Parts: sequence; structure tokens; C-alpha cells
Amino acid sequence: MTKKVRKKVGRPNLFGFSNEQCVWSKAGVVKPMKCINAFDCLGCAFDHKVQSDFRAKENGARHLRKDGKTARMGLLENQGKCRHMLSGRVDYKMCAHNYNCIKCPYDQMIDDSALLPSLTPPVCDHVSGFSVARDHYFHYGHTWARVEYGGRVRVGIDDFALRLLGPQDHIKLPRLGAPVEQNRPQATLVRGSNTAETMSPIDGTVVAVNPRIHGSPEKANSSPYAKGWLMVIQPKNLRKNLKNLLYGVESIAWTDDEATRLTRLLDEESDYRMAATGGDAIGDIYGAVPEIGWDRLVASFLQ
Repeated sequence: MTKKVRKKVGRPNLFGFSNEQCVWSKAGVVKPMKCINAFDCLGCAFDHKVQSDFRAKENGARHLRKDGKTARMGLLENQGKCRHMLSGRVDYKMCAHNYNCIKCPYDQMIDDSALLPSLTPPVCDHVSGFSVARDHYFHYGHTWARVEYGGRVRVGIDDFALRLLGPQDHIKLPRLGAPVEQNRPQATLVRGSNTAETMSPIDGTVVAVNPRIHGSPEKANSSPYAKGWLMVIQPKNLRKNLKNLLYGVESIAWTDDEATRLTRLLDEESDYRMAATGGDAIGDIYGAVPEIGWDRLVASFLQ
């Protein structure tokens, strides 16, 4: 597997969420601008700056009210709209804690609900017999990362790797609270005496794992981008990490290249044909051509 470093810089692309406008912009507090932190306001440096600008400086500031707040902060408080309403996460909710979100039980409820997977399965493109989910970032080791509302990242293994190695007897996941690092092992696939470590697409801390995977590892194969997710990570260096991943048309072109590389590898060992023209690749390539070698497949595509 050839590893590359992406040079582009940009804000995270948020999965399944149409609004892109910063909540402060939506409230009329700052000029129109897009959210740069996946609506993780509590962890956003720009949010902290705006909040601090609301407070009086040592020498005072123009247009301060008697309570020491700017006119714009007063405007926001008069509107009284919860930040999750401003973002579009909920249809209607008024703030009851004077924008002190960190102490708000409703904000905590929204935060906790973000750990649950989306009820709507992602849309996938089909490339050379493999599915590639839209609005997902892909690691060169065939894991994926999906940035969700609130800045957390759901991760899993892509369709290519799961078809390549076939159904697993067990998938070992890290414990809750465990740290993970980009390009380092995160979960281990186990099939008989064979094992394969998968690479984490991002840095961070594991805050949730998929309970279905422990008892039914085949769910990863049958639904790699929906029911077969592995874990949710609280990221540490999200924007930096995303620069090293593939997204959109890049992920499609890369999957096509990987399929071509796999076809050549199979041709070296046998006359096996991966899939009929326009069809899906079979769900257990290793099982169909075991002579190619488990370790060779893992070293070629997952590491």
C-alpha cells in the first residue's frame, strides 16, 4: 500500500447535515461564515473568542450595557434560541441557561444522542465491484471516518477490506477511554488462526463501541457503513488528520486503483475473476483464493 499525505486544508465535511452556517453567524452576532468545527461549539477556538469578545475589556468598550455585555450579546439573549436550534439540529428549543452550554442538561442530552448511529444509511457509489460511502473520509489502510454533528467521528472498515478478508470469527475493539492514533492499530480482525490489525484514521479517544460487533462480527461485512460501524472517537487533531485522508472523488478513484491492483495480484496466483463486469465483488475473496495468502493480502492493502 502506498501512503500519501494530503496537502489541502479545509473545514470538516459533516455527514448527513445540510446546514453549514456557524451558529453565531446564524444569530447575527458575526458576519456570514461557515462552521469550521462540525458544530462542536464547546471545543471551538472561534467560539471561545466570540464569547470572550462579549465581555468588557480592561478599558471598557463601546456600546457596552450596564451588565458589561455588548449589544450583540444582548441581541442573542433577547432571541433566546438554543445553539442547537440555531444550527438546525433541532426544530425548536429556547435557551434556559443563559448560553452556559457546559452546564445545560439539554446540551448533554444532545451530546449523548450523538453517540447513536444515524437512522438513515449512507448513500454509496459502486466502484469496480465495491461500495464507497459518500460523505465519508477513507484511510489508505481501508478504514473510514465519518464526521458527525458535535465533532465526534464514527469509524469502521470499508467494503473493500471486508470483502477481501471475508467473514470474521471475531473483531477485537479497544476499550472505552482508550487512546487511538492515526496510522496506528485500532481494531483487530480474527479469522481462525489469522489476524489483521486495522489502522485508525484519526487521533483521539474511544467514547463508544458498537455492541453488535462483539456478538455478530458478520454485521461489519453485511453493513460496513451502517450497522457495522466499529466505534466513535472524540478527535484530538481532527482538521490535521483529515488532510491525510481521502474524500469524495478521490476516494472513488483510489478504490478503483485498489481494485485494479487486487486484480493483478489475483492474476499472478490464479485465473480467478473477482466479479462479473458491473457486478459486486464476492464477499470472501480470501476464502475463494486462499493460496494468495492472508498475510500477503494484509500487507498489501491494510498496512
